[in-house]
Formats: sequence, structure tokens, C-alpha cells
Amino acid sequence: MNKETSNVVVAFLVGAVAGSVTALLLAPASGADTRKKISEGLRKAKDKALDGLENAKEYAETHKDALKQAYQDGKEAYQKSLKKGEA
Repeated sequence: MNKETSNVVVAFLVGAVAGSVTALLLAPASGADTRKKISEGLRKAKDKALDGLENAKEYAETHKDALKQAYQDGKEAYQKSLKKGEA
């Protein structure tokens, strides 16, 4: 995930949490119910954020390995072309 995409995802999550908290605070409910709903909402947001972070880590790891492999392949091809030129 590139930096711009991750910034958009973070901004979206922050906005979603802020909107949810605002809606709960303005809704007619008891203080205990409101605190419980806020707590549950924050827990869910945290779980989603952690899942997103894990997915981003897996994505980065996958592409890191592909880049390393491409580098090795290029290096080997270069060395073979040098040997053909000398022979």
C-alpha cells in the first residue's frame, strides 16, 4: 500500500470513529448505554485497524520478496551476459 492510500484509509477510519462517537453522544440514551456503545465502537474500530495493518504488512512482505527475487534474477542475467562476452 502506498503512502497516499494509507493516508486515505487512516483518514477514513478516524472520520468514521468521530462520526460514530458524535452520533452516540447526540442520541437520546442513558450515560451508561452511551459509554457502552462508544466502548464497543472503539473496540471494533481498533480490531479493523489492526486487521488492516496486518494486511498491509503481508502486502509489503510479499512485494519485498518479489523485488529481491527480481534483483537476483537481473544480477544472474547480467553475470551470464558478461561471461558470454568474454568467451
